[in-house]
Amino acid sequence: MLSLLFSIPQWLRATLSIAYLVLVAFLSLLPPNDFPDLPLFAGADKVVHTCMYLGLTWLACWAMHAEIKNNWYYLIVFLSISWGVIMECFQFLMHLGRSFDFYDMISNTVGTVIGVTIYIVMAQLKRRIDLKRAENQIV
Repeated sequence: MLSLLFSIPQWLRATLSIAYLVLVAFLSLLPPNDFPDLPLFAGADKVVHTCMYLGLTWLACWAMHAEIKNNWYYLIVFLSISWGVIMECFQFLMHLGRSFDFYDMISNTVGTVIGVTIYIVMAQLKRRIDLKRAENQIV
């Protein structure tokens, strides 16, 4: 399964990553009265922020083949956290019922760290699988 995931063409990886980035921006800037009023637990929006930025960061690592050049991880983390801060600032400046929330930025950052960590673990697992396959072919 990992081999299939890592074999997807670069153009498709980049397209999916950019589409997800646009979706995050759209959902972040949408006025709150456009969302359905669902009875959720307190802090559910923080879980949503964490999951959105986990996905954003994971997709960015995947699109950039961050496992090939580890410096990409630092850049992606920086850009993902910056994107979260920018979205919070836009929410404040747009005056459409959204507000700046420091805890949303914390949730975005937590999602970013989890996303890059998951990607690193998956890339290392894939590398081990590839090495084991190579060893088995030699024998």
